[in-house]
Amino acid sequence: MSINRTNLPYSDGDHDSAGSAENYRGKSNSLDIRGKQLARFSSAADRLHAKDTSYGAAVYIHFLLKLLCIVLAVLMLRLFIVEPTYVDGESMINTLMDHERVLVEKVTYWFDEPKRGDIVIVHFPGRTERFVKRVMAVGGETITIRNGWVYIDGVQIDESAYAGDWYGSIVRLINTKGALNGSYTVPEGYIFVMGDNRNWSHDSRAADVGPIALDQVVGKACAVIWPLDNIHGLD
Repeated sequence: MSINRTNLPYSDGDHDSAGSAENYRGKSNSLDIRGKQLARFSSAADRLHAKDTSYGAAVYIHFLLKLLCIVLAVLMLRLFIVEPTYVDGESMINTLMDHERVLVEKVTYWFDEPKRGDIVIVHFPGRTERFVKRVMAVGGETITIRNGWVYIDGVQIDESAYAGDWYGSIVRLINTKGALNGSYTVPEGYIFVMGDNRNWSHDSRAADVGPIALDQVVGKACAVIWPLDNIHGLD
């Protein structure tokens, strides 16, 4: 069966392209018109609100409320969740260096008490400053410094993970009120803290410091965040 090609519909490519261009220009013109209408409506709304002082006040109040919410959120974050703290001094060398900044998280101690080995931020009795120290003993434990070593309930503890040149040669002994023969039993609800730079740290061994009440523990140091080339976690 043959096909008579003279009877087939003829497609003119140039004609189709012209039609598409006309449709595109039509849509473009329609969008331009709508854009101009929106601009006129927006301009009219601006002129209307410019004369409405209550509208301007409402916008200003809305901005202030948003700013207040942001400020409150930041304050709540620092107060209850996490905050950076500056290390001032050499009492925690070599674990923490002078002028470093650490991140302190506060959530852990909502649900649990500090444990031996934790690096904590605390307030000393009668002082407003914050100090960073390591928990050495908790309530009910007896801590002893003897022959240069630290003992908990009569057992020498291993501090090799963070030891300095003081290891095995600690000379600053326990002078806390209530200490007996170089030993001190920590009351319940308290912790006994010391700096990792054992012979150059003012801490719970001193008579003017002693044990730290749990409600004076600000939080747990979890990471060094400054300087940037020394960012790392703290175990």
